Amino acid sequence: MNRRHFLHTSAALTAASFTGHAHSHHHADEAPFEAAVNQSPLPEHPLISGSGEFRYQYVPDKLVLPLEVKMRNGHGLCLDTQGNIYFTFEPEHVDEQTRCLVRFAADGTGAELLGPNNSLAHGVPHGLNIHIDKDGHAVLYHANNDATVHKTTLDGQILWTQKWTPQMGNYKPTDAVVPPAGDRVVVADGYGSSMLHVLKAADGVYAGKSWGGLGSAHGELNCPHGITYDPRRKLLLTADRGNKRLEYFTVNGFYQSIVEAKEITAPCNADIRGDHVLVPDLDGPLVILDGDNKVVSVIEVGKLLGDHGFRHPHDAIWLANGDIAVCTWNPGRLGYWKRLV
Repeated sequence: MNRRHFLHTSAALTAASFTGHAHSHHHADEAPFEAAVNQSPLPEHPLISGSGEFRYQYVPDKLVLPLEVKMRNGHGLCLDTQGNIYFTFEPEHVDEQTRCLVRFAADGTGAELLGPNNSLAHGVPHGLNIHIDKDGHAVLYHANNDATVHKTTLDGQILWTQKWTPQMGNYKPTDAVVPPAGDRVVVADGYGSSMLHVLKAADGVYAGKSWGGLGSAHGELNCPHGITYDPRRKLLLTADRGNKRLEYFTVNGFYQSIVEAKEITAPCNADIRGDHVLVPDLDGPLVILDGDNKVVSVIEVGKLLGDHGFRHPHDAIWLANGDIAVCTWNPGRLGYWKRLV
């Protein structure tokens, strides 16, 4: 299974205590909107990057968005059990027809805008994860920087929305994911308190547990931008972007260990397939780790395609066939990389 299927909970903290722990600090995703890139034609020769078993070629005619999409920033990706690809983004503006959730077929074709109305497009749509319960039912969790988390069907029908009040402190969610038990949602408050908060999956109500907080010591976080469940270790893996590392916690919120590498300088998320981890880095590359969390390949998205808008990888997922989908932040782009065998 790939990332965005599970998650966790932990460390008790009352809602009132959040205010004391909240810190307001600037992050890259909150930078001013960048003007459109003047794109030059793609080179005629194939764009290939990576090493060893993990070499990839950019395929420009896949993951093509509908013409009506006007994207400001690219944000979240996930995959369902049929291999369909889901993508959410921040639109340039919101009108009655605006939709911010797109589904592609497993081969990267057939883009379809989802949702009965524009409700998901308000605020700043950000992290996107899927959870499949024991009965095989699948739902999506949408983290929105506007103090909001949505739970929807795969077609974008909202099941519940929870928006925190100012009394809960500085709260700007960047990701939300569900652990194997399925009854809790762990929210990465990347642009707010730098904490991880636990909600009830049934209704999104705060479950009374949080941990982390701004800092660089073990167990502290500085922009926990993305979070996933690592089935290899049965631990939560957090992209601690401001500290240039990945950080492991138990599902009860206790710090376990960190993952660091010179190639990882601004990790945004992590996706797991078999023994390997895919880490999109805002500074430009996709980094692939092996079963020991050692770097085995680097796909230089920013270096190869930066002139075409693919500057800042914000999320990336393994596809069912081993290929990779990646979205970049600003300017928003969506790209397909085919694995070479």
